[in-house]
Amino acid sequence: MASKVVLAKQLVDGTGRPPVQDAVVVIEGKKIAAAGSRQEIDIPKDAEIIDGSQYTVMPGLMDVHWHVGGDFRAQRVLRMALHRGITTIGTVSGGPAGCRLRDAIESGDVENCARLVVGCIVNATNGHVKGRTADGPWEIRKAVREMVQEGADFIKTAASGGFWSEHEHCAMTNYTQEELNALVDEAHAWGRPVAVHAHTQPGLGFSIEAGADMIHHGAFIDEAALQGIAAKKLYYVPTLRVTSDKNISAWPDRPWMMKEMKESQPIHRAGVRRAKELGITIALGTDGPGSSYGWVPGDATPWEMIELMQCGLSPMEVVVIATRNTAAAMGKLDSLGTIEPGKQADLLVVDCDVTKDIAPLYEQENILLVMKDGQVESTDERLKKYYQVRRPGKTLRPKGVMTKVGIA
Repeated sequence: MASKVVLAKQLVDGTGRPPVQDAVVVIEGKKIAAAGSRQEIDIPKDAEIIDGSQYTVMPGLMDVHWHVGGDFRAQRVLRMALHRGITTIGTVSGGPAGCRLRDAIESGDVENCARLVVGCIVNATNGHVKGRTADGPWEIRKAVREMVQEGADFIKTAASGGFWSEHEHCAMTNYTQEELNALVDEAHAWGRPVAVHAHTQPGLGFSIEAGADMIHHGAFIDEAALQGIAAKKLYYVPTLRVTSDKNISAWPDRPWMMKEMKESQPIHRAGVRRAKELGITIALGTDGPGSSYGWVPGDATPWEMIELMQCGLSPMEVVVIATRNTAAAMGKLDSLGTIEPGKQADLLVVDCDVTKDIAPLYEQENILLVMKDGQVESTDERLKKYYQVRRPGKTLRPKGVMTKVGIA
């Protein structure tokens, strides 16, 4: 397979290091072979050149909190996300069907979709999230084992209530400390990270004490929880989009939900600002794709990046959150998240300087080219010559195949 070389006016590699000007990325097959200054890297003679020399090259975006299953709609949503520059999505409610779709995408049987990292839910009876219901430590351990057997990349659960139901609220407790301890211990025994939905105490404290890898939401997060996340070096996935003005107005048929979201909005953002002060590692999640009243699949991820920037994080910090940190939270940093040799060739060519402003990424017209696994998956008009409609390879008619005039 011929090499590909992407030329860049500026390379932002996702590590947090300063951008490299006049850069190149060399791709062999599905992986990055080299990345850096054009003056320091040899370009293979037979390489296909993708000329992004007027633009910025950065890693594909990643999002660790979507709700995507394994049906045909999921394929459509993942395709739309990929075209928006989101190359990897963590679905927190994928379940066994999501595992099968993930495998079909990885094998190439389903094409032109974002990569899927699948969470399988283990939940309390009458809990906020719905998946494999289990109560008590030993039943929970069995449920975790079942989800691992089904192919889960991570386990998702809930420690508190949420906004969704008219008959619940965020302060409700789901799993107890004893139950969360068992869930996290069993998941870790099988090498699976744990993501916990937790908005309030005591659920936040229970999750932190249990050692859950990712604390998702925290709309009513307090100082004790933030100090605990920092001390245990857990990942905080705030999903600010959920309590944004745009999302609150997207639920006109759920007034109870809008009310509690509005109450949490300032607390949620103050929590993110404090997380930055404490040096907590923030990863990106959105609870996407979002309500059809106000969101198109793919909107949520760049919107979350803008929300993070408005909480005082620099554009470069936000890029790292949406790439490297999110890959690490998923347990995928060895292969994804940054533009470095040996990693999967997931990258974007964008018509904006993401070291100065993230907001242009919300406009699809600024996503000029999307590459996943070394394959150009989407382009705009300016770079469309690099998109190959028909995949490489010949199909030869075998001898003896019938034609209109007899045997060929």
